[in-house]
Amino acid sequence: MSSRRLKYLIKSKSFSFVKDLKDKSNKVKSYYWNNQKIFYRTSSSDMALIYQILLKSKYQAEYLFPSILSPKVIFDIGGNIGITSVYLASIFPEALIYTFEPLEDNFMILQKNIQPYNNIKAFNFGLGSKNGNFKVYQSDDLENFGGVSFYPDPTGNKTEPYISCEIKNINDVIKELNIDSIDLIKIDTEGAEHDILTSLEKNFLRATSWITGELHGKQDFELLNYLHDLGFSIGVKKLIDSRLFMFHGGRSEIISQLTRREIKALK
Repeated sequence: MSSRRLKYLIKSKSFSFVKDLKDKSNKVKSYYWNNQKIFYRTSSSDMALIYQILLKSKYQAEYLFPSILSPKVIFDIGGNIGITSVYLASIFPEALIYTFEPLEDNFMILQKNIQPYNNIKAFNFGLGSKNGNFKVYQSDDLENFGGVSFYPDPTGNKTEPYISCEIKNINDVIKELNIDSIDLIKIDTEGAEHDILTSLEKNFLRATSWITGELHGKQDFELLNYLHDLGFSIGVKKLIDSRLFMFHGGRSEIISQLTRREIKALK
């Protein structure tokens, strides 16, 4: 058994889940987590999301949300199949979570995954600076169903074919939903992070306590500088030879109350 399959087995305690790592059919299967079914496509990036976000311990998982946080409104921008939203709903059961996923295939599975959670509202469109239908380019990894991008990239995405998806202006959406503030933002939009967050009205960002996500080599440090200028303390986890990296930004009142273990995990 490979080291990867062994890690998945130890965390999932499921031989059938591990077996699905090698099932190239990409069939939709399910796995029980927290007494709820989690749906995924076999041998795909869906399974990596489940492992990285749901199965790893709090301090080793892809996203760390400090224990001091008590958000009322959360935006999960780039919802994929809903794994992060499900995790957020489990740790913040009183929060209202809005998740946005423009790809129909992902959205169909997302709807199945969030069905047990009354505090998650899902929308089958992406957020951006403009309204319209835009081209997104598929990952060159045939098993990466979340790796589409607005930017054709020879190191990550095909130039053809492309998928058309609906994008709505983030500020228009906030007004339509009658949202007064956003307490926590998770974002992973395959390179559109700068476009989305710099388009968001500054008064919303200034009221946000915590922002976290993945950046993809598209105006990343311009975005981090922009958030820093708005009062966020920024941290990153970046390997020198990788264009992809995780980041987080927190308000000083949150950063000052992090536990030692949270500080260590975020470094």
